[in-house]
Amino acid sequence: MPIKPAHSHLYHSVTLEVAKAKLSHAGRKSLDAPLNLVAYIDMMTMLVIFLLMSFSATGEILFVQKNIVLPNAQNWAELERAPVIGVSKDVVTLDGSQVATADDLMKDSNTGDFKITELHDKLVTLKNNYKLLHPGEDFNGIAIIQSDKGVEFKVLKKIMYSAAVAGYQNVNFAVIPKTKSAGGPAE
Repeated sequence: MPIKPAHSHLYHSVTLEVAKAKLSHAGRKSLDAPLNLVAYIDMMTMLVIFLLMSFSATGEILFVQKNIVLPNAQNWAELERAPVIGVSKDVVTLDGSQVATADDLMKDSNTGDFKITELHDKLVTLKNNYKLLHPGEDFNGIAIIQSDKGVEFKVLKKIMYSAAVAGYQNVNFAVIPKTKSAGGPAE
């Protein structure tokens, strides 16, 4: 018996070439990769749950900055969407961007100048943008001040003056709503 080189003996008895190629995986490879739907469905479920949990039906318009502690108030009303002036002990911001520092405001109080120039200019720009985007509507002049409990009134007075000069006469203060206890004295 002659010596033959080693080769595959599997499917040797199948005579059809097409069937032999399919069974031995010698045929063309599939271009479609199977998609693992379990992992995809899990990911989409977690995404939907996250979006539902982070969604607010009331429309949160105000995010309290880390370095600001808001005062409590018993009488309050819902805020409308408006520019937010954040006032901490160190810095004054308008919609998150810094417009003045507390040191600058205390220095200017000696001169008698109450207008904060950068805050005034940015508020006027926001007012003009509103008028361009809403040509048929009257400007309501609402601004929200988000102030820390420990900020001096001199600083708040300058901010309110700057807002009033820029055309924002309706100034609202952001507070933490405090409900009255039922039947007991108000705290």
